[in-house]
Amino acid sequence: MAEFVVRVGGHTAQGKRSNNEDCFVVDPHRHVFLVADGMGGQDKGEEASRLAADIIPREICSRLAAQEQGPEAVRHAMDQAHRAILEAGKGMSSTKRMGTTAVLAVQCHDRVYVAGVGDSPAFLVRQGKVEQLTVDHTVADALARNGAITPDQAKASPFRNVLYKFLGCAEMADGPDIRPFEPQAGDRLILASDGLSGFITPADLLAGVDRPPQQWAEELVALALARGSNDNVTCVVVAFEAESGPGSGVLPQT
Repeated sequence: MAEFVVRVGGHTAQGKRSNNEDCFVVDPHRHVFLVADGMGGQDKGEEASRLAADIIPREICSRLAAQEQGPEAVRHAMDQAHRAILEAGKGMSSTKRMGTTAVLAVQCHDRVYVAGVGDSPAFLVRQGKVEQLTVDHTVADALARNGAITPDQAKASPFRNVLYKFLGCAEMADGPDIRPFEPQAGDRLILASDGLSGFITPADLLAGVDRPPQQWAEELVALALARGSNDNVTCVVVAFEAESGPGSGVLPQT
């Protein structure tokens, strides 16, 4: 595989919510990138997303260092976070269940493994096209995938924000969906919370491919808020470049 310079940017905004339950990780040195969107009310969503952001990168790096294959390392890391969130949420009312979505990208050798649970998506921008690499685990999207309703009906459905799969979901029967791809020079990978993805279009993603990743992440968050997002809004942009460019320092988690 060609060697890439990986440049990253990440930004989050509280928006109109009383607190920010989103969390993100950008670590180009260890090739781990994550967005988590917590739920559970008050500080519980923050706790759930923080647990995911702390546990998943640590577990992945440990398992990869022990020569575990990429997909298995991803599954085990997400399972560890899932179990920790379930344990932390014991005793909570089922109507205030503590949990978090998680969308993750890990570069391992010649591949990037993208994994998701919940409705925080990952988009690959490549050669003038945008592809969503993840599946939204909402009831409305499941009905649309099964042909029970149309995609347009899913967007207006009262079940469009009802998740059936997330970290901390006691009824979750299987692990994350994992989608590998081989990066190419010029690729842009965008990880987002649904507070952003519901307010941007493929055209918006294509418009920023030449911008520095940090600038682009900040602009996409601002755009979602300007278009009326009432949620927390978070974006991580990962740029794969064939030649040396600006340095790719580690941004702090927030």
